[in-house]
Amino acid sequence: MKADSPNDATRPDRKAGNAATMVLVCCVFVLYSFCRVPIPGVNEPHYLCKARAFYDAQWCSRDLFLHSANAHVVFFALFGAAAQVLPLAVVAIVGRIISLTLFGLAWVALGRRLSLSSCAIVLAACCFCGIAMTGNFSGEWVVGGLEGKVAAYGFALLAMSFWLDALQAGSRRRYAVSGVCAGLSVACHPVVGLWFCIGVALSEAAMFPFRGVPSEGSPKRTMTALVLDGLSFATVAFVVSLPGLVPALLLLTSGDAPAAQIERANYIQVFWRLAHHLDPGTFPARAWIHTLVLSGVCIAGFVGLQRLQPQSTRPPAWQPCLCLLVASAIIAAAGVVVGWHSGLARDMPDWQWRAAVLKFYPFRLFDALLPMTTALVVAGLLDTVVRRPGETPGTPNAVPESSATGRPNRGGNWLLGGVTLVSAGLVIMAALSQRPMTPAGYSRKHFADWKSACDWIRHNTPQDALVFTPRESFAFKWFAERAEYVCIKDCPQDTEGILGWNQRLWTIHGWANESFQDGRFDDADLERLRQQTGCNYVLTRRLGPFEAAPVFRNDIWRVYEISDHDSAVR
Repeated sequence: MKADSPNDATRPDRKAGNAATMVLVCCVFVLYSFCRVPIPGVNEPHYLCKARAFYDAQWCSRDLFLHSANAHVVFFALFGAAAQVLPLAVVAIVGRIISLTLFGLAWVALGRRLSLSSCAIVLAACCFCGIAMTGNFSGEWVVGGLEGKVAAYGFALLAMSFWLDALQAGSRRRYAVSGVCAGLSVACHPVVGLWFCIGVALSEAAMFPFRGVPSEGSPKRTMTALVLDGLSFATVAFVVSLPGLVPALLLLTSGDAPAAQIERANYIQVFWRLAHHLDPGTFPARAWIHTLVLSGVCIAGFVGLQRLQPQSTRPPAWQPCLCLLVASAIIAAAGVVVGWHSGLARDMPDWQWRAAVLKFYPFRLFDALLPMTTALVVAGLLDTVVRRPGETPGTPNAVPESSATGRPNRGGNWLLGGVTLVSAGLVIMAALSQRPMTPAGYSRKHFADWKSACDWIRHNTPQDALVFTPRESFAFKWFAERAEYVCIKDCPQDTEGILGWNQRLWTIHGWANESFQDGRFDDADLERLRQQTGCNYVLTRRLGPFEAAPVFRNDIWRVYEISDHDSAVR
């Protein structure tokens, strides 16, 4: 009778270990999300309200943003269906768990390709969350509220894992599988997914000269193989991405707006509304310092890994990961060159084409990959150190995990497990300590009374009412389920929508200035507001005094009825 091999004997334990690792990593991400970001998160009303309106055109039917062009159709289709039968808060909870579980599984898959131990993979997840709390470059985040980009990054990491397999094995089938995951990433969030695909393409081109000579475990790569592998990846990714890619392309190309209007809309989007994401000239000094420090840590950690891991046992996946990070950095650097300015954006030469480039978020991939890669490198470095007792760094013939007897380094495993446990606890406590109790600009009293006013509007106004909300409006449609005339946060993404949104802001500004010239808002002022905007109600805490009595008031907010709710927006 044939004896079982050691690999066969340990296979059940290995599967159990993988399952436990996946559960722990997913728990880290999900717990961090709920501890750090209350429901609704800052962007969840923006996306989930639009998702609900995607299926129900009568819900807040007069809201400009909700019924503007859709850039994230797959996300809206999936979660909008749930929003028809579940409260938005429940959709946010379930959606966070699903999307972060996907991201966690992808994280484990990538960690395994990098030969990290289970503890190191969990530690890397804790490090990633910890880094996220220290800052970023262009405002990008991954673990937080529910958005399409969370699932997009999850599929991107899965695509990256299969891409690493394909590089090592020279397997065109795995290129195709990677393409499937990359296509799903594009479908969930076209900008995130497309930048990832471009990063992979740049990395493949950069690594090709070094794979032309065969080495141990890496077959010789020919130009023909490079082209066919690339076509396999790109073709599959393109086909799978179509449900999300086509609507995004239609949003960019639809309409017959004159060039001047397109340029104006781009300027508003890039250099004003989304300048904190898109205009490098407005990024604060701390963002640049944070990125430089994090880059230094990543580079130093990678150099340390190269020294500690002998060539014979060094995981080949680290180099492609670093290459992808460099490719994303090159894309971001190009964005800085295109968009840099020290004066006013409109004084830049050729700002028109610069805005057209910057609106595609060239900093996004780098801003996500840098903390991910740094976290994995730091965990990998610590993993290598604690599993090499008595070794001098850089010793050429180090044994990474087992001695000649084949027994694992239990002392190192216990130490790494302890570090991981402490890190997880610190990250969760830090997340709770940084958890905002109220949205930005609101005190607890202001926010409690805001929700009370929204609740009154939801129960006491017609469903097709249009409400004039204050500049600091937060999640009004989420709480009140009524349309807003205009909301700073809810800017459409198509040319017509952006220009209409901007015009509404100027309309409100002009009405308020003109109406307050006599020091009060009388009934004639409200009638003029109705004629200019079609609004039926005003929700405010600062405007006043009004001639009319409020139909609702609490300590902070007042609601005024101004007209027949059947008025049409002019």
